[in-house]
Amino acid sequence: MSLSTNRLMTAPRLGLAVAHPGHELRLTRWIERRRPTVFILTSGSRNGMDRSRVDASRRLLGTLGAQAGDLFGQYLDRDVYAWIMAGETSKFANLARQLADHIVDQRLDAVVTDAWQLYNVTHDLWHLVTRAAVGLASERLGRRVACFDYAVAPPALALRSMGETHEFRRLDDAEVRRKQAMADAFPAIAQDVAEVLEVGGPAFIATESLHLPRPMPELLPRPGETPLYERFGEMRVQAGLYDSVLRWRHAAPIAAELAAMFQDQDVAA
Repeated sequence: MSLSTNRLMTAPRLGLAVAHPGHELRLTRWIERRRPTVFILTSGSRNGMDRSRVDASRRLLGTLGAQAGDLFGQYLDRDVYAWIMAGETSKFANLARQLADHIVDQRLDAVVTDAWQLYNVTHDLWHLVTRAAVGLASERLGRRVACFDYAVAPPALALRSMGETHEFRRLDDAEVRRKQAMADAFPAIAQDVAEVLEVGGPAFIATESLHLPRPMPELLPRPGETPLYERFGEMRVQAGLYDSVLRWRHAAPIAAELAAMFQDQDVAA
């Protein structure tokens, strides 16, 4: 029960599942061509009162001809971090089941999600949530739902390279300018966009590609390896912004629980 490339290239029903509002800016041309249903985990707000990033994502999707899914910024980053620090594996397993429900309801053929890059722990765990959801939905639909990922952060900020390329597009100058204009119109994430451009350069936004997710054993931190989010956390603690550092050991039990939900399945097709 595999989903052929030919089927993906004709008229598939596609989903895009991202951790934070603004990630969709990485794939604007793809979104405009494929018109996926877009799911977003968090609101991108620190206090829960600011919905500007979610609202901006909703407007952007309307401009691109895509639609927002039922799961669209309902959670706060601080709550997700608290779940990780507390090792609440059930929260993430329930997210996978919730997303699987939406995949089944929408009868999706494939879902694209954030890559695991050891750059941001929420990105990484959401990557696993989506893969688990795709596996659950495949079982319920009785057919294979494909899963692909894309690079949220440029290679210089990632400790894991992407898997095999499934789809690649180089944007022309007009498309790059249009994407940049969309980013400029998204003031709530201006700092994030500036960092990506500074590190990845203009070339990073000039290409859009989807990849097959790498096998779980290739993603895990190696002995002695420190994920970038730990280093960022250490700097924030030193600056007095955080009380403690979120480390891989906090995320590891959750990652194991989610991986157990899909590791015995070839969810990438």
